[in-house]
Amino acid sequence: MDALSQAVTEEAKSRANNLLSGILRYVDTPYTRDTDEPAAIWRRGNARLLDYGTPAGAKGPVVLFVPSLINRYYILDLESERSMLRYLATQGLYPLVLDWGEPGKHEEAFSCADYVTDILIAAIDFLSKTSGGRIALAGYCMGGVLSLAAAQARQQKLCALALFATPWDFSCPTFKPFVLDDQWLPLAQSLIGSQNKLSADIVQSLFYLTDPWVFEQKFRRFQELQPESRAAKDFIALEHWVNDGVPMTSHVADDCLIGWAQKNDLMQEKWKVGGRIVRPCSITIPTLIAIPRNDHVVPYECAQPLADAMPNAHVINPGAGHVGMIVGSRAKRELWQPLTDWILSISQ
Repeated sequence: MDALSQAVTEEAKSRANNLLSGILRYVDTPYTRDTDEPAAIWRRGNARLLDYGTPAGAKGPVVLFVPSLINRYYILDLESERSMLRYLATQGLYPLVLDWGEPGKHEEAFSCADYVTDILIAAIDFLSKTSGGRIALAGYCMGGVLSLAAAQARQQKLCALALFATPWDFSCPTFKPFVLDDQWLPLAQSLIGSQNKLSADIVQSLFYLTDPWVFEQKFRRFQELQPESRAAKDFIALEHWVNDGVPMTSHVADDCLIGWAQKNDLMQEKWKVGGRIVRPCSITIPTLIAIPRNDHVVPYECAQPLADAMPNAHVINPGAGHVGMIVGSRAKRELWQPLTDWILSISQ
């Protein structure tokens, strides 16, 4: 074996060993979130509305946060020192979050549109009535798409809309390698339709396909961290959230994986909610759109066309990734505080 082949073999062994060591360290490290879940003030099916304003005594504008259907809401409340929701409650806002829960009997046949019309719009109506005024709506990732549809239906009850890392145009170059040929679409739809739900493991695997090396890289980096370091503890907390996924109903999977990602229904204005096509140009309330510079889940080219289509959009570009924007070391400076200042300014 020549020197180059020997060097490559040794490097491969070293990386494999570090990867396995990192995984084993993660599995063997106990972890419990250091936050208590707030009270649920409203329920529908398996969905709950969690009140983050009451514990902090917040009195300001009501903001309803809408997470993705396929990840737990608590990325917005990861830990006491890394909680967007708890921070906003100390800065003059009244935050609440819609915890979708896992799809149960009530939601088992839901599409994305059904989640909007049956749950999200009902939550907006409830908060508008109980608060006595218009509220702000804030959606993260897939939750941003759902929020946009709800805003179109209930614009008169909203004072503002905020969208974080919200996908829109799946024809961008980053997604092209994952777009199926027309001959494979019927098979993909058939496979999705044969399942009552897509498990969280399958959904997570699909995300890894957008960056196949991310799994290997992140656990090798974790292995190199000091066990008691802040960085190691942050990794453990975030990885527990990543692995605590939520299954998708088959209709939601068909919407997201086929309609949005393969057919580009959002950008082409073919997605209907409540019988109406969702059109960003119809949203005239003030809108804050956060598009991270280093997002590998929703790339800039996928998110920017949404901002371009909205008549009253203000765009910010946090210098982080898809999740780092929410919980990273610069999140308070680059997203939490700008969001607070923006909502307070338009509420005066």
